Amino acid sequence: MRASAARVITKKTGKKVDVDKIISCVQERMLLGLDSPNIDYVRAVVVIASLFGGECKFISYNSLSCLAGSLVSRLGWHTIDLNSSDSGDMSWEDWLTLELKRRTFWVVYENDSYQSMLSDRQMTVSEMRLFVSAPGSNQTWDDIKMPRVSQWPARFDRNMSKEEILRTGWLLHTFIESCSFTALISRVNNILWDIKIGLFSLSASHRHAPNTKYLKLQPLMTLETNEPITSLFQYPEFAEVHKLIIEWRNNLIRSEDMKSVWQPNIHFSRFGCLEHRLFMMRIRYFCLYTYAVPILHCLHFSNRPSYFRPCASQSPDYLAASPESAKSGDDPIEDKIIREILESAFTDRLNDGLLAYDIVEESWTICVDIVYDLVEFLNRNSDIPLDRCDQTTPFCLLTSITVMIRQIRKCRKAIIEAEKGSSGSSLYRVKSELSKSGTTLRFLWNRLQDLGFIWRVDGIELLLRTMQIEEVANAADLFSNMAL
Repeated sequence: MRASAARVITKKTGKKVDVDKIISCVQERMLLGLDSPNIDYVRAVVVIASLFGGECKFISYNSLSCLAGSLVSRLGWHTIDLNSSDSGDMSWEDWLTLELKRRTFWVVYENDSYQSMLSDRQMTVSEMRLFVSAPGSNQTWDDIKMPRVSQWPARFDRNMSKEEILRTGWLLHTFIESCSFTALISRVNNILWDIKIGLFSLSASHRHAPNTKYLKLQPLMTLETNEPITSLFQYPEFAEVHKLIIEWRNNLIRSEDMKSVWQPNIHFSRFGCLEHRLFMMRIRYFCLYTYAVPILHCLHFSNRPSYFRPCASQSPDYLAASPESAKSGDDPIEDKIIREILESAFTDRLNDGLLAYDIVEESWTICVDIVYDLVEFLNRNSDIPLDRCDQTTPFCLLTSITVMIRQIRKCRKAIIEAEKGSSGSSLYRVKSELSKSGTTLRFLWNRLQDLGFIWRVDGIELLLRTMQIEEVANAADLFSNMAL
């Protein structure tokens, strides 16, 4: 925990904390305890894995996330509710131990879902073998005077109103929303895998459907078509997953609606009180809303011929750094530099999506609208400092920046074409879009600035410069100490 807070401590107090030394110490202790893991050990693996992600040590991040997934499977936590009944009687202490395992599992499963998407791999914990209920209720958790837990299910009340959630300040509701979203990410991973390896013709009887009864999600839809692939919207599951993510995002409690209970400067002595829980709850709902942005982008970045047509992926026209630089033969030098930077963090599937210009128009429009919606959301919550957010926030800003960079290039190309065609109305619309895209890009740059001291984003200047954006060159001083 000290290592995780090191950058914040340095920023706020000026005291230098040797992060590498602490990490080395923790790693040594983790190796000694690998053969006898317990709850604290698994949680330590999760924390140190997240820390590696913030330090841009992505191979270690992925490896430790896989280790955590393997540990919870080895300990049997993925089936702790397989034989449970809705009635029972256990001591509060026993229930607490069970609940710790349940909550730790869901954190591990959430990390694994993100890493599987970034690393282009299957999840460590198979959803076919997932039998873990949603975390238990805060009321049962908080009532330490309860000698025995006999009122079942002592679990989350999905029908609790927004007013009741804010009255109690129970953070569990943000955790439940995160768990539900993890199940959706798993479906995104599945459909992208199915697309890549060509499983569209399999019937429902041959496909595996995830066991999602505990989260009450619909089973996977069958992907069947005999038509030529021109867009992934031809497949019901693609459109269904998009719709479910949008619905999940829109059903969240709006963080801007919690400004009246916002007290950012709470003294440490008030840690855990209602005001502090509400403070943390607003931050969590803020982060949850941003979670949907990169996942939706990753989903729609794959809706391109260079992804679902093997032959198309060999053409440099689809993956060029800019429409003007597309040439036959080898990639341009700026393309190679960009890829070298990206490959340190992500795999080819995501990297290609971050650079591609052949995204189907319907998906591209959605990607652009998602960015504009994000900007409006950040403006509505401008009083929340981004250094309070988790490491998904830089990823959210990164995917949005790449969308705006490509949108600007598309607009420039459209302006040249419109001028040749002498279409006044069309030229006006494109210029308006170009102006909006440029303003949005600058806004995202400014929001990214504050993240440099807490998450290692120290190379984005090189990435943006090599993408040859004039606006980036003009604002290079904003990124003198930052990078991807």
